Amino acid sequence: MNVRALTLTATRWIMVVVAAISTYGIASTTHASASDDARRLISVHGQTIETFVFGEGPETLIMAAGNGRPASQLMDLAKAIASTGIRTVVYNYRGIGASDGPLDGLTLVDYGNDVWAIADALGVQKVHLAGKTYGNRVMRAASQTKPDRVATIILVGAGGEVLPSEETMALYKRYLDPDVPKSEWLSLQAQLMYAPGNEHLAEKDAGEGEFPAVAAAEARASDATPKEAWSTGGTAPMLAITCLLDRVAVPENAFNISRTRPNTWLAGLPGCGHNMINEQPEELRRLIVGFIQARSSAKK
Repeated sequence: MNVRALTLTATRWIMVVVAAISTYGIASTTHASASDDARRLISVHGQTIETFVFGEGPETLIMAAGNGRPASQLMDLAKAIASTGIRTVVYNYRGIGASDGPLDGLTLVDYGNDVWAIADALGVQKVHLAGKTYGNRVMRAASQTKPDRVATIILVGAGGEVLPSEETMALYKRYLDPDVPKSEWLSLQAQLMYAPGNEHLAEKDAGEGEFPAVAAAEARASDATPKEAWSTGGTAPMLAITCLLDRVAVPENAFNISRTRPNTWLAGLPGCGHNMINEQPEELRRLIVGFIQARSSAKK
């Protein structure tokens, strides 16, 4: 797919349905553990942010994981992107791994400020931002806070405007319950995060750990944040990637932002749900790398 061909304006938009790889069944990549030299602990205002930095290059991409999910959710993708010459950074949210800091009384702006603490610690003035599902809300808030520091912003499963069905919302509320048994959490993960036929990939999520208390705190932070403080995601070039079978961040969300926001591109993927990172990892890598490279070349 030619990323440059996806130009959208506020009055005209094009949706590109990317050809499914083989028969929609995408095997998950082997879970990659972070090497010691990739791990960095960033201290700021009495808070620790556990980060993992992969690769080197003139462009730096910082990625945020899904709701209550660890950095390990993104590590395979980060390594794949880094192999193309883009320095790629993932990090653990507060309350996961070695990352700490208060969880009460937060907004998305607070989570976005954690992103800027990472960029500052790495000595990077301008960065590319990418967020998976909940993480794209964090990155949109970060981009609106400091738009002059954002080279591009990439939404992986955009939500927040068009609500899912009542059935899905009820399941998600249960999913956020810190007291939910592990077996039920895994069943909910399979139902909510994956397209039919891909439910077995939820086992990989379970292996990365469950953090429902963190997920609930992040949901509260989102509810406490005025929509105008995060929804447009600043002014940088944006790529909104949606899966056509996503029942949580329904595709209409990505369609709407690409239709109404200037300087925005849109890509729709068939055969996957809310967790496209495990369902279509190679297609996702190709889209992200292609967009960053295209926009970086356009600046020269």
